[in-house]
Amino acid sequence: MLALTKKTDYALIALTHLARTDDGPVSARQIAEQYSMPQPLLMNVLKRLARRGLIKSVRGAKGGYRLAVPPDELTLAMLIEAMEGPIGLVQCALERPLRNGRAVCRVGENCPIREPARKVHTRLQDFLQQVTLADMLEKDEQHTQPADGAEALPEAEPAYEQAASAPGEAL
Repeated sequence: MLALTKKTDYALIALTHLARTDDGPVSARQIAEQYSMPQPLLMNVLKRLARRGLIKSVRGAKGGYRLAVPPDELTLAMLIEAMEGPIGLVQCALERPLRNGRAVCRVGENCPIREPARKVHTRLQDFLQQVTLADMLEKDEQHTQPADGAEALPEAEPAYEQAASAPGEAL
C-alpha cells in the first residue's frame, strides 16, 4: 500500500483548518485539541511547514500560525515534499538516482520496468501538482449529511478521474 506518514496527514488537516480560519493566527494547541492530535508532533509539523514557507508563524499573545500560500496555489505536491521529501514512486525516477556517486538501483539500464515506472511516477507527480488545498476544501464542503442523519457519500471526484488513463492507453 502506498501511504503517507501521520505527519503528512496532520499537516493536511492543519492546513485545511488554517485555510478555513479568518480570525487571524491559530495556535498549535487549538488545532491539536480540535482534532485530537498530539501537540508536540503537530508543533514539529507546523515548524516544518513554516520552514518550507507554506505557513507563517506569528509571535505574541495572540500568535499562532496562518497560511503563507493561498489555498488555490498550495498543491499536494508542495505539502508532501515539505513533509516527506522528494516524491518518488521509484528511486530511478527521482532527479538524482545516485547516492554517494553510485546508482541506487542495481538493475540500472537493464531494468524491464524502468521506463513504465517513470511514466507512472510522472503522472503521479503531475496529479499531485494539480490538486490544491482549495480543491481539498471544496471536496470536504460537498460532503453533507442527509436530513435523516445517515452518512452521505461524497459526490464524484472529477479531478481524480482525470488522473486515470484512458481505456487502452499504455503507461
